[in-house]
Amino acid sequence: MSFVSITTWRMVGETETLQHVTNLMVQKYFPGLLALGATHSMLVDAELDRFAIVTVYPSRAVRDDAIAHISALRSEGAEEFGAELMDACGGEMLASSDG
Repeated sequence: MSFVSITTWRMVGETETLQHVTNLMVQKYFPGLLALGATHSMLVDAELDRFAIVTVYPSRAVRDDAIAHISALRSEGAEEFGAELMDACGGEMLASSDG
């Protein structure tokens, strides 16, 4: 069963923008998450100065095996994004329109 991780972030940098975050995600962080076993990852504009990153792994075990690397990516991303991590949660995917 797929495992989904959801992190929410708030922009705190004075010069960083959501376009800056988008560029970093496409160029660096999406490839990094996929290399750690993720099957899909999305950046979501969550209004105002907030955004979310939703990542799907094939199983909780795959995510758990990569958690140290994922934590390092989150710390590095916070600095590069000019954002602070507000919340992180995850769980088993119960249903999906994609199958």
